[in-house]
Amino acid sequence: MTASAQSIAVQASALAAQGHDQQAAALFEQGLAAFPQEARLANSAGNFHFKAGRMETALALFERALALAPGLVEAAVNAAITLGRIGQPDRAAALLAPLEQVGDRHPGYWRIRADCERQAKCFRAAERSMARALAQDPGHPNTARSRARLSLECGDPEVIAHIEQALTLNRGDPELLFDYAQALAVDGQMPEALECTTTLVKHLPGWTEGLKLHAELRWAAGDRAQFADHFAAVAAMPQAGPPIYLAWSEVLDGVDRPGESAAILERARDIWPDDPDLALAQAVSLGEAGSAQAAQAVFDRFADLAAPAWSTARGRNLLRLGEFAHAERELAKVLAATPDDVAAWALTDLCWRLGGDARHDWLHGQPGLVRSIALPLAAAEREAITALLTRLHQHSAMPIGQSVKRGSQTKGALFARAEPELARLEAALHEAMADYRAGLPPADPRHPLLARRDDSWRIVGSWSIRLDGEGHHAAHIHPHGLLSSASYWLVPDEVDADGEPGWLELGNPPPGLAEGLGSLHTVRPRPGMLVLFPSTLYHGTRPITQGTRMTVAFDVNANANG
Repeated sequence: MTASAQSIAVQASALAAQGHDQQAAALFEQGLAAFPQEARLANSAGNFHFKAGRMETALALFERALALAPGLVEAAVNAAITLGRIGQPDRAAALLAPLEQVGDRHPGYWRIRADCERQAKCFRAAERSMARALAQDPGHPNTARSRARLSLECGDPEVIAHIEQALTLNRGDPELLFDYAQALAVDGQMPEALECTTTLVKHLPGWTEGLKLHAELRWAAGDRAQFADHFAAVAAMPQAGPPIYLAWSEVLDGVDRPGESAAILERARDIWPDDPDLALAQAVSLGEAGSAQAAQAVFDRFADLAAPAWSTARGRNLLRLGEFAHAERELAKVLAATPDDVAAWALTDLCWRLGGDARHDWLHGQPGLVRSIALPLAAAEREAITALLTRLHQHSAMPIGQSVKRGSQTKGALFARAEPELARLEAALHEAMADYRAGLPPADPRHPLLARRDDSWRIVGSWSIRLDGEGHHAAHIHPHGLLSSASYWLVPDEVDADGEPGWLELGNPPPGLAEGLGSLHTVRPRPGMLVLFPSTLYHGTRPITQGTRMTVAFDVNANANG
């Protein structure tokens, strides 16, 4: 950077440090106009806007710096961090990958690359990058923190040791203590995990993630009555705001107590009557509690709000009221703004089915959209996978806010783990996905699944569910998937009894949502079988009353780059 450009950067940064944001922004703009080829000045301006929270402006400046100086690693790292903040880790990882030779000499390059790859769910790549970061700077607090988070998400057997080491280098770090609580719980050390979350609630009562984790662990420990009562104490504090009540209602909704959730939100709205987030949450909870008319009164009060979240919730409530034509018009607004919105498509399909609209057949009725495929695994391989899954469920619990009722679900991404049995399973699933793709109808740019028929696909979420003795999955959708699934590993003997206990139901909406509709498909579970279907299709299971039902499920998405 020339002396003059550097002087402008120093002056503007000094103004920003003194709180003179507008003057600093103006000076950076003048400097960039005067020195349009100065990559480092553009990078400095990007840092300024990043610190001020103007992420899109910051990203444009970092990208400008990179265009001027493609080897400027500082700008690439800054752009990657910014992309991570705005939810585009795939782009961040792709941006950093070509710079590894020059990046080797940049402190933090490998750590930040590992963070981006982890956020993009590219766990094997993240592990390789983290190994490079540790080799170069093993004692850095940020590197230790990043390794701890990666170890947690990958189910590393050394995760507790890694987090403890990171805590010695980052004393009092609440996010590390948060991760420590999760790791201890997965390891079966629930009292110690609850000590961690109790500390978080005591010292950071306004941190909603800590409050929610404390509720989740209390629930997992068997406290069904009082698991969320710590929210009441926090809500009574003078500084408590709407986010506390929203988090409180979220955990109550997550354990099927929407009536209690709506009552909590009513209290909050007595204090903040015009808060749109509280109003939307209350309307949703009222609808789930069976009070669709009361929910509609809230929607009518905020009729001028047209964001997709509001239109989706209105459409869902109008379905509850039986006004499916009105619901379809409301949901059409969502699909016009966000054509890939899974929830809007799922609800629109219910409207079409209720109205006898032939577009339902186009969306979900075409041959090949729902398939059962035998996994290409030998009997010994299936036995080894089943044994591993059984071990993983020893310290798993029923989560809050998921479809499983009276069962356990593994934590984290199942295929991020390093066990060879899971690598073999993932490879078999990819083979089955290729078989499924080959049997699909032709590509269709209007269809939410077939529009991505010929893109590259990847597994973006994976988990295992075990029902012991009784339990079921409530009807639900996976709003972030293109394709959803269920594969079967243990099946109770009673699947052949009257009522088809344990069978998968596809197309049957949640109770009260679209009265008169039933299942489009029912599937008898068989060990070693995989079922694939569009994520826009509601799915759940019929309850079991005895035996064990264990599955592995995952979501599929098309790669961001097509």
